[in-house]
Amino acid sequence: MEKDFHFYTVYVLCRANGMSPDAAKVVAYSSQHTDDANRGHILEFRNGGRFEQVMTAHRFLAQGSLSTATQYDIYLTYHFIPGNHGARFQEKLVCRRDSVIAKRMVSEPSRLQGKPYQLHRLGIALHTYADTWPHGDFSGAVTELNDLKEIEVMTERGWERPANRVRQVLSHIIGHPGHWEADPYPDEPFREWRFIQKYSQAQIHRKNWELCRDAAKAAYQVISAFLEYNPGFRTASVVPWVQLTDPLLTLYQTAGSLDERCRKWMDMIDRSGFGFAAEAEDKNIVYDDREWFRAAVGVEKDAAGHDGYVRRDNFPRSHWKCFHDAAASHRFFVLKELLAQEGIICC
Repeated sequence: MEKDFHFYTVYVLCRANGMSPDAAKVVAYSSQHTDDANRGHILEFRNGGRFEQVMTAHRFLAQGSLSTATQYDIYLTYHFIPGNHGARFQEKLVCRRDSVIAKRMVSEPSRLQGKPYQLHRLGIALHTYADTWPHGDFSGAVTELNDLKEIEVMTERGWERPANRVRQVLSHIIGHPGHWEADPYPDEPFREWRFIQKYSQAQIHRKNWELCRDAAKAAYQVISAFLEYNPGFRTASVVPWVQLTDPLLTLYQTAGSLDERCRKWMDMIDRSGFGFAAEAEDKNIVYDDREWFRAAVGVEKDAAGHDGYVRRDNFPRSHWKCFHDAAASHRFFVLKELLAQEGIICC
């Protein structure tokens, strides 16, 4: 999934469930930032102290991107949560759509009352949960179970084989990580495609807009349940799910570049097209992946031109720090509690 789901869909679902624009943005920003937090260096502050970032994403094919640690700490934890089906360990690692483990994971933030990162943790959990729809049948590990053949994409001319021979050859060399062999098709909401999974010989046909619709409905229900436990975050009336289905499907089925698709989401929100009245904070809402960092940390150049970091006064309660605290909390819960008690030891 891409920004039109992880940010805009999540934002809309939060607002439709009665959250304020500010609270909805915290959840949606955290959801999208799970795909963008790919810096892991420690910040040594010139005004004292240090802070270790938590990587929830990795620049693909960068150094360490296919290490076992990266597979377990990042891909399995935040993007391909194991479904725990099958007999072999590698089969248990395969992500399964709306699995029992995924449901338990996404319900956990409801119980974190009083934590300053509760909404941030909800956003991260919603990202991981929603990913089980497009990432279902794929593993976050490097494994032959991700090997595909006869990938075809529906175009205006009918079914076509994409010209991705280089990607397929490279995937065989590096060992079949995630759904990389089929990228970008699994994550584009407007895409219809099909493939054969080599290890099972299963023929799989996907209309991604249907997966997005189903993931959105499940996420809507998760947010509703969260607000039952945490009613203080509900400040407005609720838009019933049935009113959201048509505008969501329309947007998911609209092809275009990511920027073009996001612009359509912004336009729909601006004209109150999802059933909640657009407020000033809803207008032209955008995601800037450095917004929270800039609000929490100052960057100063030294005499040699190297970056130095300064904690801003609000750093302890900043959204950027809360996101990383939430990411660390999510990782601990998934790896050391949720998966470990199922016998899936990845920590």
